[in-house]
This record gives sequence, C-alpha cells and structure tokens, in this order.
Amino acid sequence: MPPLTRDELRSRRAVRRQADRHRSNRVLLTVVAPAVLVAAVIAALVLAFYDGGSSGQAASPPGQLASPVTPSAVDGDPAPQRVVLARAGQVAVVLPVARRQVTAVLFHAVAEPGAINMTPSLAVPHAVAADDGGEPGTSGVDVGAPAGTTVYSPVDGVVTAVVPHRIAGRPEGLEIIITPSDVPDAAVRVSHIEPGPDGIVPQVGTSVGAGRTVIGRVRDLSRVATFDIARYTNDAGNNVQVDLLRQPTGPGN
Repeated sequence: MPPLTRDELRSRRAVRRQADRHRSNRVLLTVVAPAVLVAAVIAALVLAFYDGGSSGQAASPPGQLASPVTPSAVDGDPAPQRVVLARAGQVAVVLPVARRQVTAVLFHAVAEPGAINMTPSLAVPHAVAADDGGEPGTSGVDVGAPAGTTVYSPVDGVVTAVVPHRIAGRPEGLEIIITPSDVPDAAVRVSHIEPGPDGIVPQVGTSVGAGRTVIGRVRDLSRVATFDIARYTNDAGNNVQVDLLRQPTGPGN
C-alpha cells in the first residue's frame, strides 16, 4: 500500500478530531442531563414547600373546629385584637369580631332572671349605652357587624350548649353557651350567629379562646327582626349579641 500523502494525512487527522469531539459531547450529555433534571425537581419541591408554608394555614380534619383558629377562609377577616368589651369579676368579655368590621357597640340590660351586670370598658370602639328607659344595668352587649362576618369566642372557656336561636318562635341561627374558664357559675350566651366556614359549628366540650377560636359568623336577620343598634349604624343593624348570665341551678343542673 503506497504511503499517504501529506494532504491525506491532514484530512484523516481532521476526521479523527471531529469524531473525538462528537464522542466527548455524547459523554457530557449523558452526565449533565440527569444532573440538570434532578436539580430542576429539587427546585420545584423547595418552591412548593415555601409557597405552601407562606399561607400559614394548616388543614383541619373535616367537621372539626381547630382551636385556636387563624383568619377565616370565608371573608379573610384577621383575628380581632383582644379588645376587652366589659368585665364582671374574673370574666373578661372581648370583641368577638375584627375591629375594622365593627359598626357600633350597644350595651344594654338583659330582661331575664340570672343576668349578671358587666362594667363596660372605655376602650371599646363605637360604644353607646341603651337609652330607651328599659331594664337597668348592663348584662348584654350587641356588637354590630355586616352579615357573614366571622365571629370569634368572646371569652376563654368551654362550650356547654349549642341550641337554635328563636325569633317569634321560629329558629333563626344558633345560640352558643360558653362557660368561662375558672368561673363555673357563669354562662356567656352568644346569639345572632350561624355556622361558620364550611358549616362548622363548635361541639359541646370544645375549648375556645377569647378572640382566637371561630364559633360562627353573623347571621343576616334584617328581614325577621328590628334591632336597637340600627339607630347607631348605617345599615340594618346585624350584630352579635353577647349576654352574661348565671348558670341555671336546680334539679339536673
């Protein structure tokens, strides 16, 4: 076989170098591509983790009420500041709705046996006292807020009853009775409300935190009742009513 000329040698070297480059590129793709894919998966997982954590919400088992509860999923209300509405001995009644939702606060007497007088706080926003010449004393407070507003427990304690609230004999929403912590002879009655987010209703025996635990939302009763608080608001006067009473005593109690 005759020896290769200089041009033939140069051509063969060029072909060999090109083949070597192709072989190196294939090796690089084999090593780098999986690494890039793994890095992309890790980045996606990290992003999902931080995005989920930023909401600050944890899922609760269906039909159960978390205690305490963070802002409502229904209207986005922040949990209310712990503004004390009134006090009676060891019982401190706090604002049951977000402060920015309050339309007015009306202190009044509760015309029924066992009503406990409270001392209203001077720090309450938009507060007025009933001036209709009714029962003396302050054993109840109406906190005006738009229908649908998230309602939080007004006291620390335990739910001892959940019953229908009746207007003119007809059930209209709920009444929730809470026994305040360390005051077993008192009862805080919360009415003019309905089940909260996803139909949640606190069960008897549920521990609740003042201004922290969701117990419902304001029910629209504007078509079935006329409220005194409407004289001090620019709306129909929907509200949360909070009464302080003595626990009933007698047979079976």
